[in-house]
Amino acid sequence: MKQVIVIGAGISGLAFAHRLEELSKAQNIPIRLTILEKSSRIGGAIATESREGFLIEKGPDSFLSEKPWALELARDLFVGPEIIGTHEQNRRVFVARSGELLGIPQGFHLIAPKSILSFLKSPLFSWQGKARVLMEMGLPKSKVGEDESIASFIERRFGKEALQCVGQPMIAGVYSGDPEQLSMQNTMPRFKELEAKYGSVILGLKKTAKSKAVPEKTSGVRYSLFLSFKKGMETLTRALADSLPANTFYMATEIEKLYRDVVSGKWTITARSGQVLTADLICFALPAKAVSPLIHPFEPALSEKLNQISYESVATLYFAYPRQAISHSLNGFGFVVPAAEKKSLMACTFVDKKFPGRAPSEHALFRVFVGGAFGKRYFEMSDQELTRTAQKELSEFLGIKGQPIFSTLHRHTEALPQYKVGHASLVAAIETKVQRFPGLYLTGASYRGTGISDCVHDARVQADMAFEWLSRL
Repeated sequence: MKQVIVIGAGISGLAFAHRLEELSKAQNIPIRLTILEKSSRIGGAIATESREGFLIEKGPDSFLSEKPWALELARDLFVGPEIIGTHEQNRRVFVARSGELLGIPQGFHLIAPKSILSFLKSPLFSWQGKARVLMEMGLPKSKVGEDESIASFIERRFGKEALQCVGQPMIAGVYSGDPEQLSMQNTMPRFKELEAKYGSVILGLKKTAKSKAVPEKTSGVRYSLFLSFKKGMETLTRALADSLPANTFYMATEIEKLYRDVVSGKWTITARSGQVLTADLICFALPAKAVSPLIHPFEPALSEKLNQISYESVATLYFAYPRQAISHSLNGFGFVVPAAEKKSLMACTFVDKKFPGRAPSEHALFRVFVGGAFGKRYFEMSDQELTRTAQKELSEFLGIKGQPIFSTLHRHTEALPQYKVGHASLVAAIETKVQRFPGLYLTGASYRGTGISDCVHDARVQADMAFEWLSRL
């Protein structure tokens, strides 16, 4: 029987293991699957908590339906009926400007307008800024295939005001990164594709809009395409875990040493507890920075490449209030804050306005984000100081009086991989070096996509390749 060890019980590790089990049963090739997890819980970054009638997501709160892999997996696991979409009302996002919240124009797709009339009526841009954005329709396209930073792309196509006013805060809200560093090709490839195909992002969005089931009233991030589960995102990871044999998981198991026998090709893992495990195949479903030191003793060059992938830290704080304490109409899904505003808050989600069942009636739940590329000094604050600062700013933006019913703080240190310019080339170099070690596979958000659906897709692709290799042993 083939021995397989998966390291990491987050969404990527679980999806990899689930796919291997599927293939094993379908092709009648038995495998012995073991999942090692450093912590005492399954699910990795996905963690759902219920408190006083409120539902709190410590990590990701949704997945995209336009990338079908997570949706398909949920249906395969028979939790499809638990899937919910966002509220249909008020699908809009605000941008902070001098203490006020101004709505992003209807039909504004992350960085580009589809509805010209709505865009022209918006107070968010100056007339000069609006004129510069609309000039995009007549600009020449760049060299096809050339990678560039998100900032370079936005400023080149839409102008500096568009970058500072909407581009930077929206990108920070999604990736917690600096658009001057992030790769357009690897984070927002669709806009590059629209430019290449239609010569203009705006014209491309308008021409493709008819085939997309996206309401024109949507603004900012395409929330109509965001899905979750009635009882939270842990529904998916619990279903994955339940689909695997009960003896699959070794919890609270930290790896101390990894060794590969060059003659037999087998892998040996020594845990800090002293336990020794052997396998024909190993899959690391961990951040690249966690894999690097384990790989270093036998392949320093691969370790060095893995270390080149950088990460940002972010803190998420929840604040629960009675609705009567809030003067803002909350007629949207949240707001983003440009770095130029010099606030601790990077973004805020009106949780109960985004998904149903997240707060009791006549109450409101807010999730705020602090840190990222532009908020490192805030992330480094003590828990008490960070909570006090974030609460004060939230109250000022939304006109909240009094103290919250409760607040929570969750820190995610160096948890968000940053796909910088040249990321695709770096991952290609990593893949080339991995191929020198048959039976070694890498998956997770560090490499080929950061979203839940991307992680599911990559895990399944890697599992298909791994099973093909195992079947030849």
